[in-house]
Amino acid sequence: MPDDAPPLARAKALALRFLASRARTEAQVRARLAKAELSAEADAVVGWLRRLGYLDDAAYARARARALVAPGRLGPRLAERRLRTAGIPGDAARAAIAGAVAEGGEGGEVALCRALAERRARGAALETLDDRARRRLARFLLGRGFAGPVVARVLGIWEDG
Repeated sequence: MPDDAPPLARAKALALRFLASRARTEAQVRARLAKAELSAEADAVVGWLRRLGYLDDAAYARARARALVAPGRLGPRLAERRLRTAGIPGDAARAAIAGAVAEGGEGGEVALCRALAERRARGAALETLDDRARRRLARFLLGRGFAGPVVARVLGIWEDG
């Protein structure tokens, strides 16, 4: 698009190129337009993209949540942080993550945590890990966004009564 084109036309072309590689959130599109000094056109472009069906934050959140919390990937807390960083509001991010964890099937967060722990242990049975390896694995799982009680249950640190 030539530099002498109207700003709205340049903003639309830029937004379409930005969306061509993968789905984005409204916040990401607005940030990209701001970077190109086209912030004044952001409202019009975002509205246009929504009408075309190219921009849907709820659908983005659901799809991204499923990918983030797939077995052996991230825990719900880190996945929610990633969605919020992408511009998804907190309530919508929590709902998308909860839906993705529920879709994961039986066991929810515990099953996801166990899948990652087993993958990280590289074939060793979790019950046979020594204390040092268990502590390292616990730190890793906590860093990946799993809740402390879930990590404790998966690693056998404590059991429910």
